[in-house]
Amino acid sequence: MPSPSPSSDRIAARTLGVGLVLLVAALGLARGFVSLLVRTTSPELRAQFTEGSIRLEEFLGALPELAQREDAVLVFGSSLIQHGFSPETFEKHLPSPATAYNLGFPGVDPEMQALLARRVADAFERSGRKARLSLVEFTPFQATLARGRSPWYREQSAVKKALLADLLTLAQEARRSPEEASHLGALRLMGGTSSLSVTSLLETRLFDAPPPAWWPVPPPEDPSAERKAWVSRIHEGRAAIERRQVPEWDPVRRGEVRWIFDETREAYLAWARLRSVPEVLESEREWRVETADMLELRFDDAQVTAFIQAVRALAAVSLETRVVLAPRNRAWNQPTPEGRARLAAVLARIEREAGVPVLDLAESPEFGPEDFIDVTHLNESSGRPKLSRRLAEAVADPGGRGVAEDAAP
Repeated sequence: MPSPSPSSDRIAARTLGVGLVLLVAALGLARGFVSLLVRTTSPELRAQFTEGSIRLEEFLGALPELAQREDAVLVFGSSLIQHGFSPETFEKHLPSPATAYNLGFPGVDPEMQALLARRVADAFERSGRKARLSLVEFTPFQATLARGRSPWYREQSAVKKALLADLLTLAQEARRSPEEASHLGALRLMGGTSSLSVTSLLETRLFDAPPPAWWPVPPPEDPSAERKAWVSRIHEGRAAIERRQVPEWDPVRRGEVRWIFDETREAYLAWARLRSVPEVLESEREWRVETADMLELRFDDAQVTAFIQAVRALAAVSLETRVVLAPRNRAWNQPTPEGRARLAAVLARIEREAGVPVLDLAESPEFGPEDFIDVTHLNESSGRPKLSRRLAEAVADPGGRGVAEDAAP
C-alpha cells in the first residue's frame, strides 16, 4: 500500500488546524453569549437558574482571606444552611467572640461537598491555621438514590464539581466514568455554566415562563399578581437599603442571604404567607418525594461515604467539628418508619466513621410549621434566627458535646 504523499500530509494538517480554529471560535462565541446572558440578567433571576454556581465562585474568591482567621466558625451545608443560618445572630449568642460564615450552597450533593471541603481544608493548611469550629449539615434527601437519578439535580451538582475539580480529580473521574469526566470537562470550558440552566433562563426571559414554586427566596417573577406585588416591594426596599450590587456570596454578611430589613419586613411576611399556603406546599412535597425520595430515604452508599469524607476533611483543619441535622417541617415532611430506620443507621455510621458527634435537630419541638417558608427551608423571619441561636447555644454549652467557652484558641 503506497504511503501518503507530503502534499496529503499538508492537507490533513491544514484541515486539522482549520477544524481546531473553528472549534475554538465556536467555544468563544458560546462563552461570550452565555456571559452576555448572565450579565444582562437580574441577580435574583440569575441565582434562580444557576443554582449556586456563581455563589460558589464568589466564595472561592473570598476563601484565602477567610482561611487566615483563627476565630472562624464554618457552618457548611446545603440551601438549608444558605437560607437558614445568620452569622450575626449566631455570634450574638456565643459567650466568646468568633467570626461565623455561612457556607451553604444550593443544588449540591455530598460528592460536591467533599470536593468543596477539600478546597477549604487546603486553604487552611496553606495558611497554617485552624478554624475554631466546623458545623457540617447533613441533608438526608440529598444523599438518596433518587436524587442521583434526577437530571436537574445531577446537572446542577456537576456544574459545581466542574468548578471545584482539579486535573487529578478529573483523571480519577475518567477512570470511573469517561462520559462523566468529559461532561465535567465541557462544563469547565463553558465557565461552569450548564446548557440546561441557559435553556431554562432563556425560556423565562423570552417566554415569561414562571419560576419554580419551591424557590425559597422571593423570585423576581411570581406567577400570582398579589405575590408579584409583594416581591417587587421586597426587591425595591432591599436595593434602596443596600445601595450596592450585592454578590450571591456576600463577604459583608459572611455568606448570609438577607431579605428582611425594617423597611421590607411587612412585604416579606405578606409574601411568605402566600408562598406557604397548603396547595403550594402539597405540590412541593410531591416533587420532593418524586425527585429525592424524601420520605422513604433509600440512601446511596457512595454519597454517604462522600459526606463522611467531607466531614473528615473539615475536622482535620478545625479545633472542633460537629455534624448537624437541620429542623424538619414536620407538618409536611414525616419519613416513614422504614425511612426513619434508614436515617438512624446512616447517622450512626457518620458519627462512627467520621469520629464527630451529631446534633440532631430534626424533631426539635422549638421549630413549628410557622418557622418554614416551604416544605424544607426555614423562613427568614422566625426560623433563621431561631436556628442560629439554637446552634450557638448548643456549641457553647460546657456540659454538652460541642465547643465549650474555654475551647477557643
